[in-house]
Amino acid sequence: MKLKIIFVIIAVVVALVAIFLFLRSRVVEDIPIRVNQISAVVAQLKATGRDEVLCRVFVSAPGSPPQDDGQRVNLQFSIDKGRLGLDWVLLSDQNIADEAKIAQFIKEQGFAVNKLDENGVNYLRVEDGDIVDLGIKIATKFYRLNESDQIDMIVDSFDWKT
Repeated sequence: MKLKIIFVIIAVVVALVAIFLFLRSRVVEDIPIRVNQISAVVAQLKATGRDEVLCRVFVSAPGSPPQDDGQRVNLQFSIDKGRLGLDWVLLSDQNIADEAKIAQFIKEQGFAVNKLDENGVNYLRVEDGDIVDLGIKIATKFYRLNESDQIDMIVDSFDWKT
C-alpha cells in the first residue's frame, strides 16, 4: 500500500513538472532589437518558408509612455499561403486609432493595402514590393524613430539569431 502511494505521489509530481515546463515554453518574451535590425529578422522569418510564422515588432512614438501588450502599436511580418506580408493587426487601441492614417501612409509609399479578416480579427496586409523597407519607414517616418532606436519584438515558430 505504501509503495502504491509513493508511485502516485511521484506520478503527480512528474505531471506537475511537465505541465509547468509546457506552460513555461508557451510564454513569449519580448526580444529587444534596433529598428535597423528589422530586415535581418524578416530575412530569417522568410528563410523558414513556413506558413503561420511571424514576428511582431512593437513601436511607439518617442517619449510616449510604456504600454501593455494589448495597447502597444505593432507591425507584424508573417507568411500566409506562402507569401510574406506586412500586417497591421487591428487589435490594440492605437493600431485601430491609426488605421486610416497608416493605410494612407502605405498608399503614399506606393503600396497596395488590403483589408482582411481572419478568425474575426481585421487587419491590413501588404504583400507586394519591399515590405521590409515599408516597415522601417512606418517606424522611422510615421512614428519618428531613429534606425538605431531600440524596439521590442516577439517571434512565433522560429528562433531569432542575432
